[in-house]
Amino acid sequence: MLCCAVLCCAMLCCAVLCCAMLCFAVLLSQDKAKLRFSCHEGDHLTLLNVYNAFMQSHKNSRWCQQNYLNHKVLCRVVEIRTQLCKLLRRCQVKMVSCGDDAERVQRCVVSGFFANAARYHASGCYRSVREDQTLYIHPTSVLFASKPPAWLLFNEVVETDRKYMRDVTVIDPEWLTELASHFYQFGTEREVMESAAKRPRLA
Repeated sequence: MLCCAVLCCAMLCCAVLCCAMLCFAVLLSQDKAKLRFSCHEGDHLTLLNVYNAFMQSHKNSRWCQQNYLNHKVLCRVVEIRTQLCKLLRRCQVKMVSCGDDAERVQRCVVSGFFANAARYHASGCYRSVREDQTLYIHPTSVLFASKPPAWLLFNEVVETDRKYMRDVTVIDPEWLTELASHFYQFGTEREVMESAAKRPRLA
C-alpha cells in the first residue's frame, strides 16, 4: 500500500505537469527552443524544467515569448500548483523539494501512473505491460529522436495511424513492484504464487 505522502507528491507532480504540457503548443516547430529545457529522463522532467525557469523569470511574459512558451497556460499551472499545495497543507502532508534529484520525481510519476508502463520490444515498438498493446513514442516527446529507453511510463495514449504514448518518462522496472506491489508481480509462476500467499489479506 502506497503511503499518503508519496501519493500526494505524485498527485502534485503529475497534475501540474499534465496541464503544463499545453505550454508546448507553440514549441512544436521550435526544436532548438525546446532543447533548452529537455532532459534525457523524459517529458515530465522537461516540463518541470520549464516551470522552474518560468518562476525564475518572475513569470515574465516576454521571457515566454522569447522561448516560444504559452504564458497564459504557465500562469494556470502556477494557480493549480498553489491550490494543490493548500490541499496538502490542509491534509498535514509535509512537502519537501526534490532539489536536483530527478529520480524522486520519476518515482512520483510511477506512484501516480503505475498502470501505464511500457517496455521496448525487439521489433522497434513498445508493448504496454497491462494489455500488451503496440505503442510508439509521440513525435512531440523529447525522447522521440533519442535511443529508445528500455522502460517508459506514459500519461495517455493518442490513436491516429498508430497508438502513440504522450508525456513519457524513463523508469526503472523495479520501481513498479516497489511502489505498486498490489498491481505488479514479477518472477516465475511459482515465485508469484508464493509472494501472493505471504501477502496479508484484507479483513
